[in-house]
Amino acid sequence: MTTLTGCSQIHFGKDAVTIGNVKKEKSTKAKIKKAQSSSKKTAPKKKKVVKKKIVSKWDIKKTQKLQKAVNQWGKAIGQSYPDVLKKNRFLLNKKIIKIGYSLLGKNDYQYNVVAIANENFKSWHNTYLFCLMKDKPVILLDQSKNANPVMVKVVKGKKLNKDFSKIYTEK
Repeated sequence: MTTLTGCSQIHFGKDAVTIGNVKKEKSTKAKIKKAQSSSKKTAPKKKKVVKKKIVSKWDIKKTQKLQKAVNQWGKAIGQSYPDVLKKNRFLLNKKIIKIGYSLLGKNDYQYNVVAIANENFKSWHNTYLFCLMKDKPVILLDQSKNANPVMVKVVKGKKLNKDFSKIYTEK
């Protein structure tokens, strides 16, 4: 803004000519500094820690449905899977895991076995352990010659995992 010489009350602005006293606008830099200083004064919000209670979604009806699904699946591929639980040490990826039978899927172990399907062979077997790990369905497979410790791996097959997950998430 410029002022006409000799005329202190006439001001030429960017968009207008003003007669009389004119308040000077603060510069953009001053506005930014003020905004920054006011934002620094506010304390950061504290995050509230919420403890999540894990409620098992597993029950006897789901165990029975899963057993029926496994039996149908086994028939389709020519195998039968009676329930079996052996007291052995279990290794997954060469590490000992805490595993145990938990009919209602309670979080008593690292892997809570809600059902077992086992096909017995004379020297070799397939044992499927249907587990809940941190409230998520996981199927472990033991394919061994009755060894101790039992070496298990995570089952990647889509059909059986899909059936187990579907049964688990049912209400």
